[in-house]
Amino acid sequence: MALVKLLSSAPPLPFDPWKHGTYFLLKHSAEIDTFDQHRLVEDPEEADLILFAEMGECGTFEERVRAHPCFQRFRSKCFLFDGFGDITFPILPGVYSSLRKDFYRPDHARTGFYLLLIQNAYIDYRPPTGREKYLASFVGTRKTHPVRSVLFSLQRDDIYVADTTGISVQMTYHGEPAERARFWADYADTIADSRFSLCPRGQAPNTIRLYESMKMGRPCVILSDDWPPNDGVDWNSCSIRVPEADAPRLPEILEQYADRSVEMGRNARREWEKWFAPQVAFHRAVDQCLEIASLRGRYSTLRSFSHYRPILQHPRRYLSSKRDLYRNNHRIYW
Repeated sequence: MALVKLLSSAPPLPFDPWKHGTYFLLKHSAEIDTFDQHRLVEDPEEADLILFAEMGECGTFEERVRAHPCFQRFRSKCFLFDGFGDITFPILPGVYSSLRKDFYRPDHARTGFYLLLIQNAYIDYRPPTGREKYLASFVGTRKTHPVRSVLFSLQRDDIYVADTTGISVQMTYHGEPAERARFWADYADTIADSRFSLCPRGQAPNTIRLYESMKMGRPCVILSDDWPPNDGVDWNSCSIRVPEADAPRLPEILEQYADRSVEMGRNARREWEKWFAPQVAFHRAVDQCLEIASLRGRYSTLRSFSHYRPILQHPRRYLSSKRDLYRNNHRIYW
């Protein structure tokens, strides 16, 4: 069992629920945790592990976390859970929702999952039947990565694709409640009407569509060469990994798996419940960090400094991150 201090580096004032979203969701997960092995504590001195729950807004190089008094005092037991960072360099040990393959290290940074305060309420389990309308589908922004454009060139009646460029962000964050509800309902219905859910990468190697599809009970077709899979998940039973270069061959690839779609869909839901559901998210995140800590102890202090190398390799991004943090927080973080 681990005693965990959960916090966020997001400023308390002016209070913004979105920026604290990952913190709220992990805290709620701890309250309903079915494993009941790890416990939240208030005192960082008492904690075995201090977990910063962030929404990808703590700086590209986690500057706001590294400047936090708790990190400055207890850095050896501080970890990061990044629930929505599309472009983040893993300076700190922890679990990252959109980790790149070359940054994956079992003793430092592992692949996590998305925890957003704003969620599509229509995404829920719909048992697969094998009689779904489409072989596969994709509804999303077309321009975020070239592999997505390939999907729009397949020209198959049984593969449904829809471009939401300029629509999805508007609906999610600025749309009227009724409009947003219709948009989200159509999105969920499309996944439910498909035997396979196409999950191409976007700006980041990972995509929230992957976990939404698993939650609904649909096998995922993962098109992302730069994505390191989540540890522990039985991906072979519930997904198909297709190299980006083979995207034009998707129809023939999927037809080979068509008779297994129901079984794979059930497996997808099973794996989601096991690894990503609200009742297990906190436990899984803490377990990952504890495993990182156990491996990290085998290596020298000199090696730990190597994780700061991206700051030297990307000086322009480092300065750009400083600028953005200053604009949003009116403070310079180093």
